Amino acid sequence: MAKNRADNNSKESGIALVTALVITVVVLMLISSLTYLFTKGFQTNIINRQFSTVYEAANGGVEYSTGVLNSYLVGTTLTNIGTITVTGGTFDGIATCTDQANTATITARTADGTYTIATTITCLGSKAIPGYGGALKFPPPPAMAGGGIGGGATKYIFYSIISQATETTGSTNIGRTEAIYRVIQ
Repeated sequence: MAKNRADNNSKESGIALVTALVITVVVLMLISSLTYLFTKGFQTNIINRQFSTVYEAANGGVEYSTGVLNSYLVGTTLTNIGTITVTGGTFDGIATCTDQANTATITARTADGTYTIATTITCLGSKAIPGYGGALKFPPPPAMAGGGIGGGATKYIFYSIISQATETTGSTNIGRTEAIYRVIQ
């Protein structure tokens, strides 16, 4: 018994080629999509790193100015702190909060010179510590509260500190931080 087989090669010709082309197009689309995502992710990472660094420099300006205030209030001689510019009054008047109308600006650079930081300090006022003077002793008595010269704190002093960091290579990268700072005096 002999079977005659039909030749189906003419009906199936090119199917392997079409399948290979479709797979190649899908793989190329996948590779180009991954390349695009990695490139955009890398660019976003660079931008995020630049802006987080300038923001950290501005936060450092706030911390630096609080250190300058604390050093001045305890009587430490201020050296190598950058440039202090006072509008109208004196730094002593602003630090001790006898001058609330004027501001002091501390201008400095980061250690690597990448950022210039300008920090503005304004005294907002002072308030007696609750319990000072013999009334309402719910917080620790002033003699035990610490702070101040000699450990006898009598008041809180409040400061507004605004710090702005600017990149020295280009002024397009700017970070700004605002803080309220309280000192026990």
